[in-house]
Formats: sequence, C-alpha cells, structure tokens
Amino acid sequence: MRKTVREKHPGFLTIDVEDFYHIIGVRGTPPVEAWDRLPSRVEIGLERYFELLAAKEVKATMFFLGYIARRHPGLVRRAIELEHEVASHGMYHREVSKMDSDEFYRDARESRLLLEDISGVKVRGMRSPGFSIGGATPWFFDRLLEAGYEYDSSALPIRRDRRGISGGSLAPGYVVCSGGRIFEFPITVARLLGLRVNMFGGGYLRFFPQWLISMMARKVLHEYPLTIYIHPREIDPGHPRIEMNAYRKFKSYINLASVPAKLEMLMGSTRFLRMGDYYDASK
Repeated sequence: MRKTVREKHPGFLTIDVEDFYHIIGVRGTPPVEAWDRLPSRVEIGLERYFELLAAKEVKATMFFLGYIARRHPGLVRRAIELEHEVASHGMYHREVSKMDSDEFYRDARESRLLLEDISGVKVRGMRSPGFSIGGATPWFFDRLLEAGYEYDSSALPIRRDRRGISGGSLAPGYVVCSGGRIFEFPITVARLLGLRVNMFGGGYLRFFPQWLISMMARKVLHEYPLTIYIHPREIDPGHPRIEMNAYRKFKSYINLASVPAKLEMLMGSTRFLRMGDYYDASK
C-alpha cells in the first residue's frame, strides 16, 4: 500500500505593529509621556511589509498597538484596504503580568474600541506585549472575553516565568475559562535536541540560520500550523538604537538584514491565512 503524504497545515504571518522604542525590559525604553516627542519609524517598516506581502500574495494579521493606531490611523486603514486583518496589541505596550486584572481589562477594551473606530471593522483578536501571561495572570482569558475578544495569540509554550506558559498546547484551539472559552493561537515552537525552541519570530528568527529555520518549519507544518511574528523595526535596519546592555543589544539588533530573505522562504513553505479566517473555520 502506498504511504499517504500528510497534508501541510497553514501558516499565520503576524505583525506586532509598534515602533522602534517599544522594547520590553530595557532601561533605555522611553516612558509613555515621551513617545510623542520621538521620531516615528513604524510607517517605514510597515510599508515594506505591505510591499513584501503583496508580492507574495499573503494576507497577514496585524496586532496594532493602540497608541500607534491613534498616532497613525492611516496605517490601520491601509491594512484594511489591503485585506489584512487588524487585531489588538494593547494600548501602551505594558506587560500583562505588571497590571492587575482591572487595569488589563481597561487597556484591552480601550484598544479594541479605538481600532474598531478607526478601521470600521470588528476587532476580534489580541496579543499581549512580550507574551506576558502565565501563572501570575490566572484571570487573563476571562478578562479578555469580558473586553470583547474572541481569540488570542499570547501563549508561548516554552517559558516558566511571568512572560509565558510552560508546557502548553502547540496547536491552535480553545481555552476554557470560568467565563466561557476563547480560541488561542500559541506562538510556534520547534522541538530541537529535546527542547522546545522558538525560532519563527523576533530575535530568534534573526539569530538562527535560514537552513535550520526552513528545516524546522517543514517539520512543524506536518504537525500543526506555523505562527510567525515580526515587528516593523526588523525590516528597517536604519531605525535608531535604544541604550541597553550587550546581551539585549545582541538580541534586539542581530542580523536585521536577514529578515526579508527568511520571510520570503517561510511564505513559500505553505499557504497563509488570517487568524480570524482560521478561527471562523474552526467554530
């Protein structure tokens, strides 16, 4: 009997729409009250992504920071015109683990309503800054439901501290909480040398060589969907640098020039869907 080849799962290309100074956990990150006085580079990076996505005929899910949407409403409308999905990244890039339940609810609700007002479409998805959920935020999914969301993409099933979930599901699916259930798109990790390793987003995408990312993506796609996450600053090597220690500087700025080629390779690995479309098909 001939062996049946397993069909590949789809991929999700997601962009956290924030500016070059929205980096968590470094002393050089400016306070919110200084943001309006800083030059903005988010338009440069996002326009480059728009061009790359159009060339590859890929539709993305874009998690807009509420502050960015208010400062650059045209970017939100442009994303809608190009048939990308608009979702929320919160208002001010605050880690969920550093907010209490009510603070998070107000932040999540405010960002959703702002994005809906600008875009004219319902905003259903959320991603917490820094994937900052876990044992310190047991109320997260309940408050997200109360804030009007239907799906989330904040779970990183690899970490054991306040910025991730340890041992969680690797495939998209429902999370049941006291208020009902919400659909979760976990950040993709690959199994490498017995460990769960994240190599499909941020500094990890830039650090690992393209051949290894390609090989691991092929393995992942035969098991579950592939979630990629990127930021506008990563396709804009000329953006200003933030003061930080040597380790964080390495992690934040290594191999910026490698991003376009790696994304093109990944976008050719499978078909890509907007998260909302996959969620609708999973109901």
